[in-house]
Amino acid sequence: MIGYLESVISGERRGFMPAILKCKLALISWIYLGAVKLRRWLYSIGIWRVRHLPCKVISVGNVVAGGSGKTPAVMAVVRMLSEHTDLNMAVLSRGYRSKIRGSAVVSDGDSILLTAVEAGDEPHLLGRSLPDVPVLIGKDRFETGLKAIREWNCKAIVLDDGFQHLRLARDIDIITIDATRPFGFDHLLPRGYLREPLSNLRYADIILLTRVDQCKNLDMVRGRLAEIAPSVPVFESIYEPRSLRSLDTGQDMGLDTIRGKNILAVCGIANPASFADILGSLDTGKVELLSFPDHHKYPPGSIEKIRLKAAESDAEIIVTTEKDAPKLKSIGNYPVLSLTIELKFLGTEEKRFVEILSKFARRS
Repeated sequence: MIGYLESVISGERRGFMPAILKCKLALISWIYLGAVKLRRWLYSIGIWRVRHLPCKVISVGNVVAGGSGKTPAVMAVVRMLSEHTDLNMAVLSRGYRSKIRGSAVVSDGDSILLTAVEAGDEPHLLGRSLPDVPVLIGKDRFETGLKAIREWNCKAIVLDDGFQHLRLARDIDIITIDATRPFGFDHLLPRGYLREPLSNLRYADIILLTRVDQCKNLDMVRGRLAEIAPSVPVFESIYEPRSLRSLDTGQDMGLDTIRGKNILAVCGIANPASFADILGSLDTGKVELLSFPDHHKYPPGSIEKIRLKAAESDAEIIVTTEKDAPKLKSIGNYPVLSLTIELKFLGTEEKRFVEILSKFARRS
């Protein structure tokens, strides 16, 4: 059903019934737009109160639903702040699909305290990838932030997916945009994938384009951003593969482990084609892609589907994402590896990004 809807809203599927469906979706989108505008207006005039934490707050968010690269961007921001400031930090996430009610600590900076099922995929990944930084979940980011300040004396909070969390004041808003799927088909949900109008990009302090190496019309993307938010600096980045890890042993391996090998790429993420493209750039043999819906849980039926697809495609190794890794293990006789990636700025972009980030972090 999701694949059918995307083919309708993208314009790929044409005809009478798709046209009727698009009209119905457009009507709901107009209602959604009204709600989004009303909500921002109520916060802007003070009817709904914006709360301020007694520390720096850096938000990494998006305007397009789905994977825009927020999680790798959060990791990059934390790394830069660690290297260029002396601020104690914590990461706060809403905990999408978490089994925990209220707030909870995913990682205390030393140990992972919740499973991926309990914490949610992205917070668990952040906890595993940021070993020295506490990671907390909770729908009320203000209360969760106060908890981080009390327990770890945090001087900076990094919000994962914070652009729509208007209840909490931010010192800097970073918007990530997937260059391969940048504008959500130019319609709000559910007619398109926009969480709010593209014009709201003007409220951002930084726009971070991801996957620019996979974008076939980058000049068009740059041009539209210059029209929509001309005063907001735009940075460009790619996802650089770093290493592989065995899901059985936890052993880290070099990227040459899969050189020349036939690969079955398995993932449950918003942009599976991007993952397959990254693997294809690593001098592998044939790469077959088997994708599932975002945040897939991999029940026994899915595991059997993976095993059959691996046999059918003559795969020698199964490779998955870091987000999917906690939910998978060896499948039949096939080893399963997870690919570690890192957000990398192009050229001297990182130096300029750090300068802006550090300026906001030092601002009183």
